[in-house]
Amino acid sequence: MPKLHELLAVQGNLSGQSTKLRTDLSVLFKSKKHHFTETTKVFISNEEGTAKEPVLEEQQNIQTTVLKEITWICPHLAKSLDVAFQVDLANTKATADVIPEDGDEPLLRNIPATTLLQLEKRVVEWKAMIADIPTLDPAKGFEVDPNHREAKQGKGIYKAREVKKPRTRKVKEIITLSPATDKFAANVQVYDADKTIGQTQETEWSSMITPALKADLLDRVETLFRAVTKARAKANEYSLESKEKIGSTLLEYVFQPLLGA
Repeated sequence: MPKLHELLAVQGNLSGQSTKLRTDLSVLFKSKKHHFTETTKVFISNEEGTAKEPVLEEQQNIQTTVLKEITWICPHLAKSLDVAFQVDLANTKATADVIPEDGDEPLLRNIPATTLLQLEKRVVEWKAMIADIPTLDPAKGFEVDPNHREAKQGKGIYKAREVKKPRTRKVKEIITLSPATDKFAANVQVYDADKTIGQTQETEWSSMITPALKADLLDRVETLFRAVTKARAKANEYSLESKEKIGSTLLEYVFQPLLGA
């Protein structure tokens, strides 16, 4: 078991790192949604004498996925939380069980009151992070695409309905206002017309999550917050000799619908 002074020496650094990583990830979720989107635009000509093969005109690749980012950050959040938990064990003997309203068995047992106080703050931070997760636009008809290279066990990547748009160009057309006679030439007029020369086909993929999944995550983190608040009021005894770690257990509970059982 680590000694208290060893834990105190790293607690501040881990807490600061956890805060920065969480803040950076929230910025990614809120300000860089294009990192979670993939689009292609191809042109297919229907003009005579031109190649009929689709020509790629634009492409934007997915840079990352919500699943990948949450999977990456959870161990960092858990490590910071575990150290804080162990420090609190040395400072108090007051403990209690964390029992969510949606379960009969405790999620965590014998958690110090001081840790429960910190957990309240951390769970609020997790809720804010989840609130920043970008969600799919229901109007685009996204469906799971298990064949995408970033898909994990058929999860995490969605494909929108393909959008096809005609492409036109200006051509000169002639309209006869009056036909030619033996005395007068035909009266014609030249005008600009739009001629369809092909179509573009836009395909969009997204690694965002559905609004329903986000609502589920928010509900679970809110349930956890209420359980921690109640547990703090019932805190009892504990000791530093415990080797229990709590960070991964709590994060797995919150993100279980996203990460999988």
